Amino acid sequence: MSRTGLALVLLAYMSVPAFTQARGAHDTGADAQNRHGIVIFGDGFVFLVSEPDGWDTDTGQQAKEYSVNAIFFPRSEASRSHHVNIRVRLNRKTTEDPDEDMTGDLKGYKKRYPSAKFAKLSEKHAQYKTSAGLFYTENDFYDYVAYLNPGAQCRFMFSVALSKEKRPATPGELAAFTHVLRSLHFVTDDVQGARPQQ
Repeated sequence: MSRTGLALVLLAYMSVPAFTQARGAHDTGADAQNRHGIVIFGDGFVFLVSEPDGWDTDTGQQAKEYSVNAIFFPRSEASRSHHVNIRVRLNRKTTEDPDEDMTGDLKGYKKRYPSAKFAKLSEKHAQYKTSAGLFYTENDFYDYVAYLNPGAQCRFMFSVALSKEKRPATPGELAAFTHVLRSLHFVTDDVQGARPQQ
């Protein structure tokens, strides 16, 4: 895909204010939630994601340290004191069924943390098949995890995770997790010549 072609695809999914993360008094509810503000370029892919209000995004060094494409940190001191973050990663598919990825995670958690508990979550993406669950050990850690399949034509599966120490996520933290999950949009895996010039 040419640079011009990619630009046209991106413009079809976002307005200029959304791209620049501009926010105003009118940016509330579904309108704000559906905006895509960040373009993520990776090895053979481009996708879009939106930053929740009150959170900061890193796609550089901190994201690399967590082995993810993007990581979101809350500005709230109360959340930061519990080391809350939301991570987004695009992985090459091993299955078309996100439930199989969730089952694999469950086995991994049980092996590493025998006392870990699991609860199914009802989080859903409007277009992508989604499997979501909560892994936790009480008063220790709480990991909210979701897998999203952009479709059979895509070679990748999204994973989104919110982690918090000691306590379950607050309604506001869960709303940020939902916001990130629902804002994900896979653009293309044809990115030859599409990277911005350095």
